[in-house]
Amino acid sequence: MTVLVDPDELATGLVRVAADGRIEWFNRSANALLAPPGASLKQHSIQQFSSALGEWVRQVCTQGRSLHAPEALLEDGTTVVDAYLHPVEHSILIELHPIAERVRQREMAERADRQQALSLMTRRLAHELRNPLAGVRGAAQLIAARGNDEASGRHAAMIQREVDRITALIERFAGNGERHASPINLHRVLGEAAELVAAEQHGSLRIERDFDPSIPELSADEGQLHQLFLNLLRNSAQAGAGVVRLTTRIEHNSPLLDRPGGYAVRIDLDDDGSGVPGTLREKLFLPLVSGRDQGSGFGLAIAQQIARSHGGLVEYRPLEHGSRFRVRLPLEPDANPSDQEDRDD
Repeated sequence: MTVLVDPDELATGLVRVAADGRIEWFNRSANALLAPPGASLKQHSIQQFSSALGEWVRQVCTQGRSLHAPEALLEDGTTVVDAYLHPVEHSILIELHPIAERVRQREMAERADRQQALSLMTRRLAHELRNPLAGVRGAAQLIAARGNDEASGRHAAMIQREVDRITALIERFAGNGERHASPINLHRVLGEAAELVAAEQHGSLRIERDFDPSIPELSADEGQLHQLFLNLLRNSAQAGAGVVRLTTRIEHNSPLLDRPGGYAVRIDLDDDGSGVPGTLREKLFLPLVSGRDQGSGFGLAIAQQIARSHGGLVEYRPLEHGSRFRVRLPLEPDANPSDQEDRDD
């Protein structure tokens, strides 16, 4: 059975241009991409709306073959598209594929990589701090053992407690960065993390699940992914969330991946907590950044570090009431998930 698609319902912009550059036909998406608000492409030259497209039309007419312009910046200076131009009979067919989400994901990944480099530096610094901290603790123990008054013993005990607290923070962040991948069931890892955090909250946190059963096993470090989801769930609980909803979906042509046809898994953790202040959002995944007085500032940095080591990414999106932390992880090339439509936001 042949299914006819209305060109005006496509997200891809389509324009048919005569050899002289005159626009013969266009769909609604093309008009939205190229023309200013309220204007129309009708009875105009493509050159009036994009000098680059006008030049490429001339090239295709001269050479008689298709042309691909990846990640082309349109005349408005903000819209990025993959442009394809094909000679068709006596005209040129132009396809404009919007890729703003792909570019945004790449920019986020580059920022996350810079953050990860800073995290690595912090981990190395943490290793260097271990020995002097051990020396401080040892000196405090000597003071406590030799102290002749109650105040000295109390102060020495305080020094030991603070050194132990700092050492614990260091150990949490400066762990072994090696990854030991094996086939894992994503939903089992998510479920175990959810049960643990729910138990920690003594019934004050409800965790809902909307899992896609077609997701195949992932090649990943199970312990690290468990830690990633623990950190995100605990972050929601610490933000005062009463409900967290876990959703998993398969993405085809995921913006996480540059190669076409690639699959990724998308995991959304939506909560109804207090959210993240606007001033913290750009640096949310940096170490030592926390919106809480008692926060260590390591939990989200570690989560991002784990995601990046798996070729993935964690991003934050504010909700009307709460927060969304979205994790994307690539599927292995031999994974063959069933085709399905992704559910949009």
